[in-house]
Amino acid sequence: MSKTNTVLTGKLRQWNKDKGFGFIGQEKGKENIFIHGSELKNLSRKPKVGDMISYQVITSEAGKNQAINGHIKGVSKDKAKKIKIPSKDAQKIVTFITIFVVVVAIVNLVKYFM
Repeated sequence: MSKTNTVLTGKLRQWNKDKGFGFIGQEKGKENIFIHGSELKNLSRKPKVGDMISYQVITSEAGKNQAINGHIKGVSKDKAKKIKIPSKDAQKIVTFITIFVVVVAIVNLVKYFM
């Protein structure tokens, strides 16, 4: 397989929602490009005919061109779940509670063995 680094843009001409693939139209006289749904990255909705798609092209071992790394123009990307880092105040509270629990555990152990 060979890949181009050039990013192209085309209109989604066909989409088979049951099978999860479609075809992107190219310039006049060029064959439509196959794209599989797994190559459409970070989408907040499913693709629709007429969407403008940016993509790269690979040539398969069978000699067919196929779109990869596709993105629908103007469709917001899913926001990656961010890990929230506790504020300094929250960290102080957690530290206090941890120390308190440890002290209570030590006091109870001392009472148990005396």
